Amino acid sequence: MPVQVSDVLSRAQKLIQDDTGIRWPLPELACWFNDGAREVAIHKPSASAKSVVLPLVRGTRQVIPAGALMLLRVIRNLKSGSTDSNRIGGRSVRVVNRDVLDTQHPDWHDEDVAAFSPQVKHFVFDESDPTAFYVYPGNDGQGRVEALVSHSPEPVNTSGTTLSAYNVPMPLPDVYANAVLDYVLYRAYSKDASFAENMQRAGAHYNAFTTSLGIKLTNETGAGPTTAGYRVTRDA
Repeated sequence: MPVQVSDVLSRAQKLIQDDTGIRWPLPELACWFNDGAREVAIHKPSASAKSVVLPLVRGTRQVIPAGALMLLRVIRNLKSGSTDSNRIGGRSVRVVNRDVLDTQHPDWHDEDVAAFSPQVKHFVFDESDPTAFYVYPGNDGQGRVEALVSHSPEPVNTSGTTLSAYNVPMPLPDVYANAVLDYVLYRAYSKDASFAENMQRAGAHYNAFTTSLGIKLTNETGAGPTTAGYRVTRDA
């Protein structure tokens, strides 16, 4: 059974010794749960990854759906289908370094020089603009691709005053339950940071939170698509 939000909040109450929610009410802990889930998604984009179908607009520049945080990968062209069960795949799509493309085909954004096509061969991603990407050749507006994008976790309703109100699955994979718990405890103890002991506890839990994600982020420095410098030809 998936980890429930109530499981995380219950463990937090036990650790801060406030089972009745007098000092730290449940809605307050739930707000911090939402904050922690968002922090995980920011630092570990793959934790909230979803496979989506992206209809392409005319031109080279494309954007991911509203509400998505970052493009992780463009996987393939699609011949048809929009759900997981009916997608019919086409040609795979490879990431390419912008400098390589700009050097070899400086006019690739110009439809009069590089004809637009319904099929994508390569895509370009820039981490400074994480919600957009570019396709080569430019699309004629008829193409569709399958992509992985990172989403902001669905927030938990914070109006419940009993643990049973939070009997809903975590909006992240179960393996991040401990990280989110540490974030909730960090925020809880920060509330009473005027006491030296609580300030130390807050720092310890925040360090545990960042360390947990740091271990998982070892191979995700630069979470967006990566490229190797390879040659792109017009008929590649």
